[in-house]
Amino acid sequence: MKLLGLIGGVSPQSTQLYYRLLNDAARARFGGAHSARLIVWSFDFALIDEAYAAADWDRYRALVVEAACALKAAGAEALMICSNTTHLAADAAREATGLPLVHLIDALAAALKEKGVRKPLLLGTPFVMSGPFYRPELARRFGADAIVPDAEDQEEARRIIFEELVRNEIKDSSRARLRAMIEKARRAGADGVILGCTEFALILSQDDTDLPVFDTTRIHAAAAADFAFGAGGGADR
Repeated sequence: MKLLGLIGGVSPQSTQLYYRLLNDAARARFGGAHSARLIVWSFDFALIDEAYAAADWDRYRALVVEAACALKAAGAEALMICSNTTHLAADAAREATGLPLVHLIDALAAALKEKGVRKPLLLGTPFVMSGPFYRPELARRFGADAIVPDAEDQEEARRIIFEELVRNEIKDSSRARLRAMIEKARRAGADGVILGCTEFALILSQDDTDLPVFDTTRIHAAAAADFAFGAGGGADR
């Protein structure tokens, strides 16, 4: 079993989900009292939040690289970043450490292809939905473009993430707004839904729509479990 280094605290709420999912996977795989071998770097989320709000991507990457190097020094044998947005620093973290990195977008693209989805709705932070990194990288791996909400709904998604979910505030009214975005996308031809923010696992699930839902938190954790526990594949080298 490999020792995984988790770059978390991005935010603490979804990092807890990763920790539970990886330990559940280890217990299911090995039985008995087994659990996952993990080291967690938990950011002071305010530092990441400030760099994101200022669009200071050099500072943002530097914070992630610092975390990755600290995890390597602590003995981590592979890395994973517990955030969709923060994968903008994935290449920098991998290059700085020389460690394999279990890449969320690789795992997501594989899941989309497996289900035969061609026009998924992508919900996430504005940077994920409309920034220069995530959608192009997903399209390169997936072979098709995701669709995104309009500007007003993107702002509402941002508000729900940064003003509620990262503070562990789960509101039925916000769930209803997100469901409305999904229904609007369905009418526009969407054939799936990507929960492209790890915090969205706190508020949305397959129960909220009959379109196939791709929960990136669970997809990423499953890929990391396969890599760390010996099923092979799953990491950039």
